[in-house]
Amino acid sequence: MKCSYPIILVLITVLVFFSGCTSNSTEITPETTTPVITATEIPVPTEGQYIVTEPVLIIGEDIYSTKITVNANDSGSNTLNVVVKFDSSNPMGATGTGMVLMSTIFAYNYDDVSPSFNPQTKDDVMDAGIPYKNVATTLYPNNVKNAIAELPTDSTQGSLSLDKPYNYGAIITLQDTRN
Repeated sequence: MKCSYPIILVLITVLVFFSGCTSNSTEITPETTTPVITATEIPVPTEGQYIVTEPVLIIGEDIYSTKITVNANDSGSNTLNVVVKFDSSNPMGATGTGMVLMSTIFAYNYDDVSPSFNPQTKDDVMDAGIPYKNVATTLYPNNVKNAIAELPTDSTQGSLSLDKPYNYGAIITLQDTRN
């Protein structure tokens, strides 16, 4: 019987080894989980995040065939020169009626308005309490004219500090036509 112990040990080892390798009970199945749905958070503007950061230029839809731009430069002594350029040049030499255009020219410091400030009308500008000036310009075909405002000097409301971040713009509306 001396010889049978090693054989029994080998048989037990082989039996244990194969029983673990041939078992079907260790199959891995992927877990089915229900996705967690979270509400999408709408970002709220915080300090320094403003909706409008480029110069504003709103042109009435009844104004056509006129190129309109708005620019500004610091004239010193805390005054901003805002210039609206109207260019109705036509290489064909067109003639016709003129347009009386009203420009509401404005400038403001970001600190003086809410981060969602996005002026679309003259009333939006006036109600905001920011510096503005209304300038009427009669523009005929093949004219190039400027409407200019020095802000805040030309305004009766609001103040402007060029040492702080600011923006400017113009809202252009058609007031009348002329022959």
